[in-house]
Amino acid sequence: MPVTFALWLLLSQASADPCYHPGGRPRFCLPPVTQLAGMAASCPQACGPSPSVDLGPRAPCNGSLTLGLGGPFLLSSVSLRFCTPGPPALVLSAAWATGGPWRSLWRRPAWPGALGGPERVTFRVPAGPKASVVASHLRLELGGRGGLAAAGVRGRCQCHGHAARCAARDRPPRCRCRHHTAGPGCESCRPSHRDWPWRPATPRHPHPCLPCSCNQHARRCRFNSELFRLSGGRSGGVCERCRHHTAGRHCHYCQPGFWRDPGQPINSRKACRPCQCHPIGATGGTCNQTSGQCSCKLGVTGLTCSCCGPGYQQSRSPRMPCQRIPEATTTLATTPHAYSSDPQCQNYCNTSDTRIHMSLRRYCQQDYVLHAQVLASEAADTTWQQLAVSVLAVYKQRARRGSQVAWVPRADLTCGCLRLRLANHYLLLGSTAGGPDPTRLVLDRHGLAAAPRPR
Repeated sequence: MPVTFALWLLLSQASADPCYHPGGRPRFCLPPVTQLAGMAASCPQACGPSPSVDLGPRAPCNGSLTLGLGGPFLLSSVSLRFCTPGPPALVLSAAWATGGPWRSLWRRPAWPGALGGPERVTFRVPAGPKASVVASHLRLELGGRGGLAAAGVRGRCQCHGHAARCAARDRPPRCRCRHHTAGPGCESCRPSHRDWPWRPATPRHPHPCLPCSCNQHARRCRFNSELFRLSGGRSGGVCERCRHHTAGRHCHYCQPGFWRDPGQPINSRKACRPCQCHPIGATGGTCNQTSGQCSCKLGVTGLTCSCCGPGYQQSRSPRMPCQRIPEATTTLATTPHAYSSDPQCQNYCNTSDTRIHMSLRRYCQQDYVLHAQVLASEAADTTWQQLAVSVLAVYKQRARRGSQVAWVPRADLTCGCLRLRLANHYLLLGSTAGGPDPTRLVLDRHGLAAAPRPR
């Protein structure tokens, strides 16, 4: 038993993730320090003039050595071993990328952190994010007597505190990113974890990437800095390519042509159901997002607009699939004397027994002039009557041909201001203002409904 417990403890420690606490909370982590580059050479003959004997010109003592690390690394130390005691004058510089500007790191004689004997010098980078040095190339410039026998560079992959392991031999080196980060150096967030902006981890805060709230309907999102600012720094992710017929920033509502099924959770693949609106009875393929009710034509009823309402019967017209039963009423209005002999009603209509004349002034005062057939009539409320008309010809703009709905005040019909019969043809003059729906035609006592003359 003691051996088994010790083996289990060893395996659990080996499998523990350094980038997470035992409870699962993310934390700052770094990959181990490894040997990044090195060189060794035989010591050359002395350069420069010799104080004892001068056999001729010697090689110049100045020179430079450039080491390529294969990618950006966090430097830990640089060790140099010289051929002669007393290190020569030198300058150590670093560059972030190939061809980039060189930055001087150490310079002889004032080298902070220089350790070792007269023939060996080691430069160590101080710990801390402000003192860290990231480089992909090192350049060593020698001056004076002496030669370089060996050089070694140690460091770790630049993973921005989001990885504890790294394939340093890959070109470029690739970190095994944690905290839902991605990229060779963990320099970005995964496509599905961009609700917050990417930031490097610190010992005080790991800054992990947070997932976007897409209700399991999208696999990627993008970060929007403006939304993040408006939310007070709480959320800035916008879902992309919502699936399962969903739409919106969080894939939280249905696409046009689908409605939200209340019996399914929002993260279900079946959360959005098709509207299934009848191709003839409905005005279009969209429906109410909450109830699934399709927009029906006049006289049509049902969730999908598939049947006629009370008082209507099915017709053969695709424009008006349900028409009011003819026995219900055939006359919308007659003369005002048939309804009321009140002089106020006659003054309201401003009628006369003389013939109705069409004038150019009256023609120009109206918004529309058209030839139409009255198909059906239905009471919209206590104030308005709804007429279904088929526009056959348009003589003035602001109207279109085909099936339309016109609003008529019920008072105008009661007093007999308008004389209309179902299935008859009329020349209609009216406006588009004053009705309950600004997109529909309005026919009132200020307009005209004249029957065409028999030929």
